[in-house]
Amino acid sequence: MSQREILNPPIIADLIREQARRQPDKTGLIFEGRRFTYGEMNERANRAAQALTALGVGRGDRIVWLARNVATFWDALFGAMKIGAVMTPVNWRLAPTEVAQIIADAKPALLLGETMFLEALEKEGGAGGVKTMVLETGGPDCFDALLDAQEAEEPDFEPSPDDIVVQLYTSGTTGLPKGVILTHRCYYEVGAAGAGAAVIMPQTEDEAMLHALPHFHVAGVNFGIMGIARSMPVIQHRQFDPAAIVKELQGESPINSFFVPAMIMMILEAAKSAGVSLEKFAGISYGAAPMPEPLLDAAMAAAPNAAFTQFYGMTETTGAVSTLQHDDHAKGQAQRVSAGRPFPGCAVKICDPATGEELPQGETGEIVAQAPFIMDGYWMNAQATGKAIRDGWYWSGDAGYMDEDGFIYVVDRIKDMIISGGENIYPAEIENVLAKCPGIADVAVIGAPDEKWGEVVKVVAVKRAGADLDEAGVKDFLQGKIADFKQPKYVEFIDALPRNPSGKILKTALRAGQTA
Repeated sequence: MSQREILNPPIIADLIREQARRQPDKTGLIFEGRRFTYGEMNERANRAAQALTALGVGRGDRIVWLARNVATFWDALFGAMKIGAVMTPVNWRLAPTEVAQIIADAKPALLLGETMFLEALEKEGGAGGVKTMVLETGGPDCFDALLDAQEAEEPDFEPSPDDIVVQLYTSGTTGLPKGVILTHRCYYEVGAAGAGAAVIMPQTEDEAMLHALPHFHVAGVNFGIMGIARSMPVIQHRQFDPAAIVKELQGESPINSFFVPAMIMMILEAAKSAGVSLEKFAGISYGAAPMPEPLLDAAMAAAPNAAFTQFYGMTETTGAVSTLQHDDHAKGQAQRVSAGRPFPGCAVKICDPATGEELPQGETGEIVAQAPFIMDGYWMNAQATGKAIRDGWYWSGDAGYMDEDGFIYVVDRIKDMIISGGENIYPAEIENVLAKCPGIADVAVIGAPDEKWGEVVKVVAVKRAGADLDEAGVKDFLQGKIADFKQPKYVEFIDALPRNPSGKILKTALRAGQTA
């Protein structure tokens, strides 16, 4: 085990300040061949803070980030923290109309983005007059150039534990995105819990953290912060590329990383294709979707030196509810298919979603959690906040049970959410669009099992009388109206959707293939 101290200041903005004070010359970030020391990272955060201030951004103002994982994200994130502004990364894989909807909800003071995404947004009507700057291009409208022109002075502002660090958007069952508010307090508490659970601990002094998760996911923010807190150089990849990751693993440093299971499958395939080893993996963490046992077995065989850790949580819980430690992944252990035990400081119970009553051990109900790292709420959405957090408990919408040893088993998703390659897809979003298709009389969207992605989207539709509509027609109708990753892989036409007496579509029956 490495002797490196884990830092966890109550104000996360102090994390980069403290690293700059303790070890200014140590490499903290590596991006496309360029290295940044902790001292440089803190100076760049100060310049970012000064640049944001010069643009009129202040405490509580939202900064929408529409870009892949470029190094400037960390400058902007820590710079925003230092002046009390709120980073709001948005999924760049969304359709421009979906991005515009989030921008309208966030009401940002500033939009920062890569040219390709900003141009696509402009074609759909733009950002509604929000001040916009591009990244990496140079010139008067380039945020990086403005940052470089600033003095590296610490801002005259002291954040409080209740100041917001990020506002991350997660879709709801109504199809409307909701902004999850996570404060310094959330990050401090989840950091303390992670240290208490001894998760992602560097084993050697030269271990590095490979970061390929998108910054618009809670894990994409958290994993980078964890790397800085553990003094592990963060090797930042612009986006997930299995071949590039396999190449990185042929270097000298042991690598710790976090993936969704679909990513792990692609890395194994890339390594096999290249005929190279994955023995440099020192740690593999995963989450956002279940790990099939055959894939787990293959990954553990291919990366024999890696400590495997599963995380179960949501954006609303700052990414944490439970963790499955490496020893619990061993073959023959019943709990290897579980989501692990609750994090330190996190209480979990299983409740009847209809009555709210706690259920006996072993019975399936809704997973409900209470912890100091639960979100403050949804941005400007008191109704949704009140539905999600009741008497201090967060109702996850996931169905599961707990065994006699305290392991949590997630068996279904009460909210019918589809998880495809780690991306959350809510059927209502697609159903709302398909309701406008002239040839469709009735429709339901469900998840279909898929070996590579975990789940893919399946449309089950009833045609209007006389309609000339086929699978290709449905897919063509959806093009440009929803993100590519939400596009259905399968389309099935049936005579009538199964419904209960109250008229609700029986999606359980559809998943089971019962259509009448």
